[in-house]
Amino acid sequence: MAGMDRKKFLKLAVHGIGTIVAGIVAVPALTTALSPLWNRRHGPLWEPLGPLDEFPVTATVHKAVIAVPREDWSRSLREKGVYVWRPSAEEIVVFSRNCTDLGCPVTWDPGSAWFFCPCHGGIFAQNGARKAGPPKRPLFRYANRVRNGVIEIDVKSLPAMT
Repeated sequence: MAGMDRKKFLKLAVHGIGTIVAGIVAVPALTTALSPLWNRRHGPLWEPLGPLDEFPVTATVHKAVIAVPREDWSRSLREKGVYVWRPSAEEIVVFSRNCTDLGCPVTWDPGSAWFFCPCHGGIFAQNGARKAGPPKRPLFRYANRVRNGVIEIDVKSLPAMT
């Protein structure tokens, strides 16, 4: 440091520390941005929701919980709330619990037969159609099937980040 004055040293130190911090922030950001390429969807992932008898044909929407197989650190994301509606004996509709605007959890109100998003007033009809508020799309629906008397849903059938 014989030929370096204090101002030049501080400038190099600030730039060096800034570069290190930028590198520390860039690695997780880059990993997150590229993770969809590593975690490509390879076909459906069917998970049991419950026996068909637990969801009778009614005008009522039933709340249910599905176990989502995950092999990461997040235990809280291993269960997903869904709503099941059977408008007829032949039709089963399984809605995502998340609003299609910001992903807030919607609640079912049996009195009005509507879903409400508490974040900013989104309202959805019993069939999932958008009725009011900022959401532009209806509630997302899971692909479903009945096998051996059990309703199964494809947990990969919704868009990412729902």
